[in-house]
Amino acid sequence: MTNEITKKLMCVYIRNGIEIWLEDDRLEKMKQILQGGGGSKFIEISGQFINTADIVGIFTPESMADLVRHKRGDWRCKHGEWHVKNEYCECWKKDKQTFTEKYGL
Repeated sequence: MTNEITKKLMCVYIRNGIEIWLEDDRLEKMKQILQGGGGSKFIEISGQFINTADIVGIFTPESMADLVRHKRGDWRCKHGEWHVKNEYCECWKKDKQTFTEKYGL
């Protein structure tokens, strides 16, 4: 087994749906520009020029995965489980079973 060091990827999500994935350490300057405000500016990201006014945000892979699921029509119930579109949530059955096993009822 080898110990591999991986860099944390983040997604720069553009208003038109374009996703630009970069290592977190490459985004420091962009974060400073976005936090500074001052209207729209064009910045270069990997050879592409982007208007800062069109940047929706910088998101984690988990947030982007949730976005994809929502676009697909999936939904998350109050128990935190994902369900496909039009699927009925039966997670309460799992909770009931766990409660019964835990308390012997």
